[in-house]
Amino acid sequence: MASDSAKFGLPEVKRGLFAAGGGVFLGTRIPLAIALELTLTGDPIDPARAAALGLINAAVPADEVVDAAVALAERIARNGPLALQATKQMVRTAVADYSKAQALQGEWQPKVFGSNDAREGATAFIEKRDPVWTGT
Repeated sequence: MASDSAKFGLPEVKRGLFAAGGGVFLGTRIPLAIALELTLTGDPIDPARAAALGLINAAVPADEVVDAAVALAERIARNGPLALQATKQMVRTAVADYSKAQALQGEWQPKVFGSNDAREGATAFIEKRDPVWTGT
């Protein structure tokens, strides 16, 4: 989440530097042409463009940023913790190493699909109630 008045950019080239804090890897997150534009010009972008590029989830009024971030965190936290852990690890790994993510999927699938949480999720769905997760 970001304030709708925020500015985003990688201005290092304007100072004779490069984005050594990870900005040079921006092309793994957004189209290469856009990553090159942002890193080679050093020009800032507004929150609307950052959201359109997938760099932020949403731009909201400054006084709503914390509430919006907490609301997103609460939506995430309502889900099964073991499934969240597995999903987060596999999605992040897949960005850098698709084959390794596939191997992780093979490791995680029996753990998650055979878990108490998986049984609880199915039972809660059938019983039309919120699940009570144990992380096991």
